[in-house]
Amino acid sequence: MKVKLLLLVVFLLITGALSAQIQTSTYFPADKKYREFIDETGNPLPGNPVMIIQSFVPNYGSYVWYLNENRAKKSSFLDADPKDLFGGIYLEDHGGLLEQITFKDFAQGLAQPIYLLSFCQVTDADHNGFPEFYLTYFEESDGLDAKPLKVLVYTQNKDKKIVKAKLTGWIAYQEEDSYREEEDANFKQLSQAIRLNAQKLLKSAQQTLN
Repeated sequence: MKVKLLLLVVFLLITGALSAQIQTSTYFPADKKYREFIDETGNPLPGNPVMIIQSFVPNYGSYVWYLNENRAKKSSFLDADPKDLFGGIYLEDHGGLLEQITFKDFAQGLAQPIYLLSFCQVTDADHNGFPEFYLTYFEESDGLDAKPLKVLVYTQNKDKKIVKAKLTGWIAYQEEDSYREEEDANFKQLSQAIRLNAQKLLKSAQQTLN
């Protein structure tokens, strides 16, 4: 009897853990559900989403992360059709979308920011029940100056607000320069698991640029 009771408890614990997992769906412009999602939920940012990630987080709600491109307001000599980047994390509410935090970076002159979508992800690296949003993008520019590859990490702080931390890898294109990394104050405060995941993304993204 005790063995059966123990097995039942274990089963319930496992079932509860599985049901509490974060559920994530990703939509790209070529997907049928992409248009259906926008028609139903909307697009709160300038331009068009190049990727949408929807995450249902148990005990917190459903979050939608938009990564948009919009025709640049300023001219750029690097690209014939330069793009400005806009991103934002929103909490789905009965009345629509509640803005949590936004991002933007602009093309101008000899600079063009580019999303590295393969390295933008939502995951719970520290297993605290609330995911981190990792935004990875590269600042393309003309010339041989070092160029920034950035991983922005969005996490929830103690006040239940989403805040940004930044890890930057400066990629050298001249022999006299060397690769270096910069961590902002918020990044240094993140847990080791989150920092390691961001550093892994940075390293993997860097390899695609070499």
